[in-house]
Amino acid sequence: MTLKSLRAMPWIGELPVLDLANTVVRGAGAAGGDIDLLADAELLACWRERAADRELADLPLGQLTDLRDPVRGALDAAARQAPLPEAVRTRLNALAARAPVTFHVDAADRLREHEAGGPVAAVVARQALVLAAGPERARLRCCHAPSCGMFFLARRRDQAWCSVGCGNRARARAARRSGRPRD
Repeated sequence: MTLKSLRAMPWIGELPVLDLANTVVRGAGAAGGDIDLLADAELLACWRERAADRELADLPLGQLTDLRDPVRGALDAAARQAPLPEAVRTRLNALAARAPVTFHVDAADRLREHEAGGPVAAVVARQALVLAAGPERARLRCCHAPSCGMFFLARRRDQAWCSVGCGNRARARAARRSGRPRD
């Protein structure tokens, strides 16, 4: 992944919980290490500009990193179809409890849940729990393309990569390793 594409951050802006979780790019750094978007002032500024939720983007850096750890832990476990680690579950449950949910009956007598706000960390924690343990869990994936590792919600049952670019990189790498020409 190039520095230019890192600054563009096309994967940011969909869901606040994914925006926060996807602030780590796996294997894209020097010697195959990870790149932490929150640890680089320029990349952090780019992320803050593009994040879907202004309140989340405006959190102090320490609060962002403290929230990111359990969020990534929950999404990583869910993407692997593994149980949530107890410490992650406990931390996210405690945070999510601070964001109230109310119920509303619409004109067609359908009961709907409605988030009543609360601290942004609590709302993001609840989103992480819903993704990790709710009906969307089956769609949650971690992209295994070279220099990626982003969490995403699959649009198709067989979707393996978060984007077309990641799919192209993964197929090109597989072709190079097998010694066959690329299609």
